[in-house]
Amino acid sequence: MISSRRRQGIGGGALLALGLLTGTVVVVAGSAVLAALLDAAAAAPAPCATPPAATAAIAIGPPGHGTVVGATEYGGPGDPSSGVVGASGMNLLAHPDSYAELGGTTFQTARMMGGLPYMTPLRITWAAHSAIAYKRDFGLGGGPIDGHPRVIDLWWQLAGRLGIPYENGLWSGTVRLERPPSTGAGSVLGQVPATAPPASGAGAPGPASGARAGGDACAAGPPTAVALTPGERAVLLPSGLAAAPAAAPAAVKAMIAAGNQIAGKPYLYGGGHGLPLSEIAPAYDCSSSAEHLLYGAGLLPAGYGGPSGQLESFGAPGPGRWVTIYANPDHVFLYVAGLRWDTADAAGPGDGSAGIGWHPLIRSSAGFVARHPAGL
Repeated sequence: MISSRRRQGIGGGALLALGLLTGTVVVVAGSAVLAALLDAAAAAPAPCATPPAATAAIAIGPPGHGTVVGATEYGGPGDPSSGVVGASGMNLLAHPDSYAELGGTTFQTARMMGGLPYMTPLRITWAAHSAIAYKRDFGLGGGPIDGHPRVIDLWWQLAGRLGIPYENGLWSGTVRLERPPSTGAGSVLGQVPATAPPASGAGAPGPASGARAGGDACAAGPPTAVALTPGERAVLLPSGLAAAPAAAPAAVKAMIAAGNQIAGKPYLYGGGHGLPLSEIAPAYDCSSSAEHLLYGAGLLPAGYGGPSGQLESFGAPGPGRWVTIYANPDHVFLYVAGLRWDTADAAGPGDGSAGIGWHPLIRSSAGFVARHPAGL
């Protein structure tokens, strides 16, 4: 969601890149540079950290420290144009502890805090109160506030809990931002249960055999259950899911199984970006849904989240035997064993569902770059 109240140019020539993931802050305003905000070890996110589930209340703690930045509020009865669904696809009324990173009209360009992933926790302090909030949205933003770069939009319910007066989505002022400890400070403030998840082998599944090493060790791995059909061509089932060809390579079957996981999910521009590909997002756009399929086949790491244009250079040039990706800066779709994965019934009547999922007809590829995974 990008509120119409936030469709303003970024003024003052200032860009704040809050290195909240690396422990540094850089403010660029002409030649001015401010560095060293947070200890890098404390700021590093826990590799398997889980954000809180929907909560009806936001716990308030004592004031914190951190960097002073410009902030605004959005949403609520006086700002109906902002809606209630964040760009992450989550309902903000069910998750009132939400904020938006400002700076652009897409997830990739809204980088006034360095381009934080969705669900990044921040401790936000206003006056004598602080709360832990999570990134679930982005917005364009505007000029500096009281001499500080405008970097964050506070969901109106979060702002209210901090004691900020509601001004119909028009409030602006300064707040302090800091990263909570890597284990999450929500438990300190009573926002999340202060209990650790069960260890692998004690009721919780360990990493799947297909989980990637390094930063993706917590990935669930590609799904394996998928219906099979004879031959080399996938078949669209009445349910809207796809059956994989029995003769296809394992990676192709895994791509189809991954597509079946999210077929029918709602389309949302920017949806799915910022979340690991190993997680099922509430909504997707063209590139995030295509990348989910590629991740399912082990062709992308869980942390990948590029726009459609980046897939113009994926893999090898030209069509593949089993998989062909058609990408340009505005859209991406692909064919997997002859069945098209797309976000709309672009080929007209008889092209299956109107949304994200499998489509049986061939659409125009004019203006797209054809690529394919090596060997497929």
